[in-house]
Amino acid sequence: MQNSRVERTRWLSRLVPRKSSYWVVLMAVVLAFAITSCNIFRRAQPTATPEPPPPTDTPVPPTDTPVPPTDTPTPVPPTDTPTPEPPTATPEPPTATPAPEPQVTIPRGWGPVVNERLGFSYAVPPGWLSFDLQSGQLSQIMRFVSPAAAQQVDDALSGEGGEYAGHLSAQVAIFSRPPIAALAGVGIFPNLDDDISSERLVDWLSDMLERLPLPVPVEVQSLEAGTTNNLPSINGVATADLAAQGLFSAHIEITALRANDTAYILVVAVPENQVRNRRQEINQIIGTFRPE
Repeated sequence: MQNSRVERTRWLSRLVPRKSSYWVVLMAVVLAFAITSCNIFRRAQPTATPEPPPPTDTPVPPTDTPVPPTDTPTPVPPTDTPTPEPPTATPEPPTATPAPEPQVTIPRGWGPVVNERLGFSYAVPPGWLSFDLQSGQLSQIMRFVSPAAAQQVDDALSGEGGEYAGHLSAQVAIFSRPPIAALAGVGIFPNLDDDISSERLVDWLSDMLERLPLPVPVEVQSLEAGTTNNLPSINGVATADLAAQGLFSAHIEITALRANDTAYILVVAVPENQVRNRRQEINQIIGTFRPE
């Protein structure tokens, strides 16, 4: 396959019909999950409770009653000089608990996807295509074959939180129908408050995912706090009903890693009827995901 723009445009024109397609709908799902999840984490941050002002001392009014003179005090006999206590050792300050290091495994032959701007990486199987969503490359290519789909991408990236969308990877199958066999996308949410528990974020995320403004119905199957690649995480499963587009349902897995003050959000989507056969591949993609 040649990499020239003409050849690439002709090739993608076979993948992206001019009507609503699996590519357009599922890509909108991935982008909405990544970008909207960033806004969910922002809304989930608790506001600080202001501390009450310190109490002020009430002045005691002066009294005019004179103090009578006191008698000459009787001298106190001297007491023995107390024996000084031996000095105690200065306690050492407690050592800070080191942050956990991510642990990933990249299968042989897989292609790494590194986003230096947002600080994350993951890997995809051979044959997958990956695009930096901020580069405009994907939108420019899609504009030749589906201007409406390109506009959806542009609107998502120019909206609130769009700058935190990272990469999108796709597995293509030219002779299959639909031609897009799987998708993976990553976005981040920076400046996360350390005081927010993963359990509280799960509650917010579960409520908001049910009401995402998507072109297809999305149902959250599960969402819970856990550990992924040695980092605290939130792991969820959802389905997107594509019957209105004449297609099948999509199985979507969400993995949000928490490292320092940032949440890194990976979304992997495959046809629901292929989940069992692709379970190992899904787990391997998630197993390569880490902050840099």
